[in-house]
Amino acid sequence: MVSRPPRKVHQVVPFPDVQDDADSFGGDVAQEIDFLVELLGLEAAHAVLDVASGAGRHALELARRGFGKVTAVDLSDQLLDIGARTGEGAGLKVRWNKDDPRTMKFDEEFDAALVLGGGAFGLMETDADNQAILDATFSALKPGGRVAVSGMSLLWFVRNAPDLSGYDPLTGYSTSVETIQVEGGEAERFPLRERYYVYPGLARQLEEAGFRQLMGFGAAPGRYSSRSISVEDPEILLTGVKPKKK
Repeated sequence: MVSRPPRKVHQVVPFPDVQDDADSFGGDVAQEIDFLVELLGLEAAHAVLDVASGAGRHALELARRGFGKVTAVDLSDQLLDIGARTGEGAGLKVRWNKDDPRTMKFDEEFDAALVLGGGAFGLMETDADNQAILDATFSALKPGGRVAVSGMSLLWFVRNAPDLSGYDPLTGYSTSVETIQVEGGEAERFPLRERYYVYPGLARQLEEAGFRQLMGFGAAPGRYSSRSISVEDPEILLTGVKPKKK
């Protein structure tokens, strides 16, 4: 086993082998998109940005439903390649962009943006880095555009974590080490730094980016709904709107 300073963990976490069809990512993503399409009022003609997309599970699901202007942004060549091959095999059109979600330079191009599923957001080194993702996402949206952001719930974490020794209550970050199989089948130990949120803190970051009309919900993978935030849900889902220009 090797232990060394890693590339960013979100760039190397292995993705399951997938078949070249649109159902390879399972029913969780379909349920989440069902809810978000209705909640955000998405239509097939809308341009949608999948931020820190990984292999683009949500982007591919939108494309499968007839959305023709879907863009996925991520730093990982490996995951973008998986997404592109999966989309090509299923005849799904997604624009794949390798870019840093903190510094992407879209300018009022999209009707909606998704920042979901433990991608880069919440896994950055500092709150300033996480804020930069929200700021860049805000800039990417047209006035009146909508965003959905998920963050890991502190209430759930404190209640369910077997070991809290790596959690720093002054910063909201938990530091741990995760063993991951990487290239060649060799196991490497990667330090993992995760940000856990309560609603007021995450809402404040969205407001600082400029979003308004915020709503918050309890969430879990494959179980998005309009239920209130509770200790039973591992994630917090927030939506917001970029104000229209006066």
